[in-house]
Amino acid sequence: MTRAGPERRALALWAMAAGLALWAPAVAVPGLPLPLQPMDVLAILGWPLIAVFLPRVRASLVLVLGSGAASVGLSWAVSGGEALILGWTIGCAFPAVAALALAVADPLARSWFTRAVMAGAAASALLFLAQLALGAEALDFRTNPAFRLPPQHGRGFALFPEVSTFAAHMLLALALGMALALHPGTGRRARRAAAGVVLLCLCALILSRSTSVLVVLPPLAVLVLARTSRASVNALVLAGLASLALAGLIALFLQSVYAERLETDAATRSAAMRLASILGGLSPLVDGQVFGVGIGNNALVRFPAFEAARALGLSFGRLPEGVNAQIVGRIFEEGWPAVVHLCAAGWLLALVLARARGPVPVALACLAAASLMTAGAVVGYRGIYAAWLWLALPAGLLSGGQRA
Repeated sequence: MTRAGPERRALALWAMAAGLALWAPAVAVPGLPLPLQPMDVLAILGWPLIAVFLPRVRASLVLVLGSGAASVGLSWAVSGGEALILGWTIGCAFPAVAALALAVADPLARSWFTRAVMAGAAASALLFLAQLALGAEALDFRTNPAFRLPPQHGRGFALFPEVSTFAAHMLLALALGMALALHPGTGRRARRAAAGVVLLCLCALILSRSTSVLVVLPPLAVLVLARTSRASVNALVLAGLASLALAGLIALFLQSVYAERLETDAATRSAAMRLASILGGLSPLVDGQVFGVGIGNNALVRFPAFEAARALGLSFGRLPEGVNAQIVGRIFEEGWPAVVHLCAAGWLLALVLARARGPVPVALACLAAASLMTAGAVVGYRGIYAAWLWLALPAGLLSGGQRA
């Protein structure tokens, strides 16, 4: 094996830092005029790496970034919007997608990124458990006013804006850890480490009392099992046992820690508001707003969400302040060009899920699929980079495969 050059080591260090920074979006970097999270700074620091590795860019990454830039540009040109959000999308979000794709295409950086994501998940779950034990208010380190930072009333949130975003990231880590633990090619030490992270994630998800667990966990578990198991009697038995365990886990979740939310009707109101905001966010596709309502104009969803709620008879109190799903939020702001962009990225993800073979590529493909699920149903904040992983990882894995 050839020795890694300085540019590859720099890319690996950046990938490791990015894997850790994904777990601290609600912490602002001190001393800056804008409330930037650590991943924002890393995205900017990734610009030189993108320039260095530009000759290695392949068609998959060009497709994702090109269609995304066209979607944002057309929406801004026709519908306008907020300049700060446009600047963040061009200066941070898309460069982060490019740098992550380049990192995943490199075997060394890919390995470091995977380990960092697992380490960040374990540390985040432990902080969550400490918040439950000692009081979330006593261990509230959130300092980034770019996000809404509401009190969580005894529920843990680690270093995230609120508990739903924490639960979404735990689901991502669960997909990554399960794929590594179940893949037949994973080494013994890596399998044990992944199994430990999976147990921590499951414990955190159960105690989070988040509706996201009921929405995302069943299809995510089925996908991971299908992708890591070969057709055999043993695989069939394993899938059956895993299905029974998952059913028992969900039953335990509903009857114990989730019972309080069901009794107070908090879960029903939360689900109703999320559904109304998603349906309202899709309104430009049928209302003739071809290029959406404009970049950053997410708050305009209140009226279409109210109309959707009234049509379905939903009741949830106050109207949503934005779309409770990052993918639908982009469709609401950018219109049909965003649909084209997201469909292109989904096609790449489907290719990666079909072609990935090794333990780490398969695990990262499952992580990308989990990112798509949470971005489509849970994560509403635009600045949460985990919702952009499903754009970056497939492009990078396909680029790595082309070079190989």
